[in-house]
Amino acid sequence: MKQFILILGTILLASIFGLKLYFHFVPTPIATLETPISEIIPKDINGWTYNDYDLSDSPESSERISSFLNLDDSLFRVFRNGSTKVATYVAYWTPGKVSYRWAGAHTPDTCWVVNGWKRLDRKYCIPFNPLNIPLKNAEFGIYEKDNDVQNVYFWHLVGGQPFGYEQKETPNIFASLIDIKKYGLNLRQEQFFIRLSSNQKIETLAQIEGFEEIIQGLAKLNLSLDSME
Repeated sequence: MKQFILILGTILLASIFGLKLYFHFVPTPIATLETPISEIIPKDINGWTYNDYDLSDSPESSERISSFLNLDDSLFRVFRNGSTKVATYVAYWTPGKVSYRWAGAHTPDTCWVVNGWKRLDRKYCIPFNPLNIPLKNAEFGIYEKDNDVQNVYFWHLVGGQPFGYEQKETPNIFASLIDIKKYGLNLRQEQFFIRLSSNQKIETLAQIEGFEEIIQGLAKLNLSLDSME
């Protein structure tokens, strides 16, 4: 038994030493966000008004949760055009700031539902191409609370690529190993969580003048398909 513990301890120490050497010689990726998010997402759009809110006022958050997110930049901006409302929510972490699983857990499937919203529909990794401005594949869901129905598209980008939700909310004890298999040992890429929600369907929004500017703003957050080339 003592011999087994000694061997196990040796393997553990060797693994820790190996990881330290790896991270010493492999530099942390450089952050690509050079402009504040509040300046990337448009403000003054003809026919629309807007208001910026604290993240704790969003459906998926609270003051307590926001304090734990450890964000480097964020934005919660709500646009209105008559009875139409469009909300943009963006959270950003520099390389190595938080784990991919921690950032990826901050979705409407968890946070909105915990805050009383009911999920009516859910689609995974679907094309998103309104107004011929193709963005990376999105997660989609319809959520309802107090007769307020929201059509929600969201993305979790890791190093500019969609994280994906293959597990579909099922806990997996091998989650860290899955991440290593997918991204390698260097789990230190920058991350975006981007959410677009509205009380109107995307087909209706595409017909409203000025909505294109919102999509163009989102595209600049590494969401454009061109950034995958």
